Amino acid sequence: MSDRNFFIPGGIEYFMPGDAEAFDELRAKVKKIFNKNKYIHVIPPIVDNLPNLLGLNSSDLDNQTIAFIDKESGKKIGLRSDITPQIAKIDYQFSKANISRFSYMGDIYRSTNSSFDRKNPYQVGAEIFGCSNKSHDIEIISLMIETIMLSRKKSLVVEVGDVSIINKSISLLSLDNKDKSKLVTMINSKNINELRIFLTDLKISKSKIEFLVELIRINGDYKCLNEIKLILKKFKFDNDNIISDLKYIADKLLLKYKAIDIIIDMSNLYNLDYQTNLSFSVFVPNFRKAIATGGRYTAYTRDKQKRLASGFSLDLKDLFFLIKEDDADV
Repeated sequence: MSDRNFFIPGGIEYFMPGDAEAFDELRAKVKKIFNKNKYIHVIPPIVDNLPNLLGLNSSDLDNQTIAFIDKESGKKIGLRSDITPQIAKIDYQFSKANISRFSYMGDIYRSTNSSFDRKNPYQVGAEIFGCSNKSHDIEIISLMIETIMLSRKKSLVVEVGDVSIINKSISLLSLDNKDKSKLVTMINSKNINELRIFLTDLKISKSKIEFLVELIRINGDYKCLNEIKLILKKFKFDNDNIISDLKYIADKLLLKYKAIDIIIDMSNLYNLDYQTNLSFSVFVPNFRKAIATGGRYTAYTRDKQKRLASGFSLDLKDLFFLIKEDDADV
């Protein structure tokens, strides 16, 4: 090795001596939590066949997954941007029970234009397949909360919502992919004025625009669910069961964890677009984004039966650096 310069690509992180050992200790603690809750640990490869990486019908995954030619076979393979599709494939191949649980850890690669985001997260997560009731969602959210509690933060904010309503509303607008992407950005930034102008210029009806605006505007304390229920009724959007389910989940979590607050956001589209309805995230003080995200999705269809799943994931490096900053302040 003649070049002694040590250049690291932008957005890529190394763990050097000291940090590497501490990171391994944190990884072991997370795995212990998963094992205690009887989640089967699996280790899929970072490079895989494309059908194993793109199995959730997600344009986000399509855009983030890097494909290249395997010199030996001449076939396209991919560098994963999310481990969840691989876990769904494992469940498809090996699960015999109605309910199955898997946990995982591993490197992923996500291209990003943001100078704040790393390109090589270390994704950690858990998935429960065969979801049939709200208790399964509460189970996976609880597992997410207990994992984040390793940060020793005194308070956590758990955001809960259901993206099925806003996704259905967007689909009724019949936008092309470019305009849909612009709209999602406006929704996530809560830029209501820009959204109104944008959709008016596209000749979208006033009632459809106002429904989106109302859905975006109302968020916060979970008591706002009553107001959301009235809006759904006003615009003849019959989904009372969604509101009652969210209230049930929020009540159970608040009863179980004294250190959390619950907020509601029915228009959070930051998560990957394979999520179908229930979505959830965890925020910690002084951290600029959600430290963990998750939700429900359709893992696959077999014999015309949808295999429903619920899961969460996080970048363990985020959790590691939170703990490290906390230790430095002591």
